[in-house]
Amino acid sequence: TQVKRVLIFDWDVHHGQGTQQIFEHSSDVLVVSVHRHDGKHFYPATGSATEVGLGSGKGFTVNVALPMGFGDAALWSACSQVLLPACESFGPDLILVSAGFDAASGDPIGGCTVSPGTYGLLTKELRRLSRQHAEGRIIFALEGG
Repeated sequence: TQVKRVLIFDWDVHHGQGTQQIFEHSSDVLVVSVHRHDGKHFYPATGSATEVGLGSGKGFTVNVALPMGFGDAALWSACSQVLLPACESFGPDLILVSAGFDAASGDPIGGCTVSPGTYGLLTKELRRLSRQHAEGRIIFALEGG
């Protein structure tokens, strides 16, 4: 089966502005980024909820901006209330995960409190989604933190 529709889920503490810029005009790639955001000081200060894609890609960029210190409940809620319904609606053929772990408790730059257990639960849920929608095709890429 050919891959035509790709879901990119970025759970790194920093907004995936490069990924967003590459695909913001595409309706074949759904980019969902869950990240810390204050709009001013926390790098890269992009990724507000109003950034939704451009042209034919409008609506295929989803930014979930979370406050400093977010933890398990906020990340899990963003996934269950935003990522899962978006995935169901989009129906990807492949899921890519930009897996930075700098939102984890103890990271001195991220300033958040996500536990290893929550990353494990998200991984399990993403694998389930890949089996349901993408014939099990999923790639986790370690990045940044």
